[in-house]
Amino acid sequence: MRNNKGLSTVVTTLIIILLVLVAVGIIWGVVSNLLNNSRDRINTSTSCLEIEIKATKVVNTTTGGEQTITLSRTGAGDSGAMLAKLIVYSDANNSAVTNFDEVGFTPLQTKTATFDTGVDNANKVEVTPFYYNEQGEEVLCPTTTTYTFAALPDVA
Repeated sequence: MRNNKGLSTVVTTLIIILLVLVAVGIIWGVVSNLLNNSRDRINTSTSCLEIEIKATKVVNTTTGGEQTITLSRTGAGDSGAMLAKLIVYSDANNSAVTNFDEVGFTPLQTKTATFDTGVDNANKVEVTPFYYNEQGEEVLCPTTTTYTFAALPDVA
């Protein structure tokens, strides 16, 4: 008579080992995803740390929606170039979004540029620093500064 108890023990042991390997793989997938998401949030936070780009002077140059805007980067923060996204507003609930330039600001740099935003009689601009991550995606920093300025006087 043949003893089949040994064969059953070997099969049971192999099934348990296989289940443990599958469980480890599932757990590793979840943990790896959590770690990657946390890393991306940390990269955004550290890249934007202590960086502020603010408008120091804004002038409506024409009644046709053209503004000359001067921005300054303050704070040490990341030594790399940081870009700026502008949202120009008027009292008439009119707004436009534009990027300041594609070169970016190095620490303590000031730049002036003229934009044709199409926003007539603008009186407020919001500035949000941003950068492009390794995948080429635009990442906005959590800090936004607002600058209010005089609109052009009405000509009767």
